[in-house]
Amino acid sequence: MAVAALALALAALAACTADGRGAGDDGPGGSDPVATRPTPGLSRCDPLRTRDVRGRPPGYLADTLGTRLTPLAISTAVCGGRWLPRMQSGFIPQGVAVSGDTAWVSGYDPGPVSRRFCRLLKVDLASGELIDEEAPVAGAVGTGPVVECRHGGGVLLDEHGLWLAESPRLWLLDPGSLAVRRVWRLDDPVQGSFSVLDGRGRLGLGRFRSPGGNPGQPGRPALDWFDLDDVLAPGTSVLDTDLAVGSRSIPRLAQGGMWARIDGRTGLWIASSVTRCGVLTGPGGVRRAFLPGAEGLAPAGDGTVWAVSESTGRRFAEEGGRPVVAPLTLVDTRRFDRWPEPTCEP
Repeated sequence: MAVAALALALAALAACTADGRGAGDDGPGGSDPVATRPTPGLSRCDPLRTRDVRGRPPGYLADTLGTRLTPLAISTAVCGGRWLPRMQSGFIPQGVAVSGDTAWVSGYDPGPVSRRFCRLLKVDLASGELIDEEAPVAGAVGTGPVVECRHGGGVLLDEHGLWLAESPRLWLLDPGSLAVRRVWRLDDPVQGSFSVLDGRGRLGLGRFRSPGGNPGQPGRPALDWFDLDDVLAPGTSVLDTDLAVGSRSIPRLAQGGMWARIDGRTGLWIASSVTRCGVLTGPGGVRRAFLPGAEGLAPAGDGTVWAVSESTGRRFAEEGGRPVVAPLTLVDTRRFDRWPEPTCEP
């Protein structure tokens, strides 16, 4: 696949704040659970049925939310789903990259905020079974000490390798062996809450910002663009606003994004969410209802998109009141013009 096409076709991301608090941490109350009457005729494929979600559902769902998929406004646009490995032990998925029948899913393991270490899964999309994994993800920035990745935000795939973003660092791994090749430090206000590759060879790093503000998170939600040649230049170990080649504002509670063409609009598409609600925002400010808990996004060709949702992650399911969404979901955007406007606000 050509470099530009691969960059367009593979993007994933997921949001975490500077202190490790993620999008699914809705706070007191949060949004009401989203269960609604599906809008008919949103897909050219057969809508997903619960029994057709591949992989093994985590056992805790039977005791908390159940395994029956929650009816959503865009349910008829959902035509595939996978349960993910390691969810039973508390893994929370955050980002996804896809190539052929293989998916790389990033996320974090349970623990105190400061110890939610990254886990990277390599998954067979045909079966939902685990091929390989890396945990913890560890390496050094330049000649500094060895550090471990936390939260496991966005993951992207291009000809250079597998890019993994977290709030204070950016990682480059081998997609085959999952070995760490290189690590960069991100200086405030640059943050790797999620990541995007555009069609011009630029890497975008997103800043997650809480709606109420946080002294540890300066500035507004934004996406900072970096030229990959600058990032990969010998001796570069820090990415900051001086190295950035551009910046743009993004919606609040932005959790993931991709560069794609949908409904005749080519550009940046952003998933904003909490675990009970999701909205997809595209070029020109178009907004449509989306998956609750939506995080990483990865175009899969033919107008379909793989999306990660954290709504059924164990820590959220055990709190109750969350909609049941396959953690890895295939969405058909070819009838995007029929999608309903948001039925909730993150």
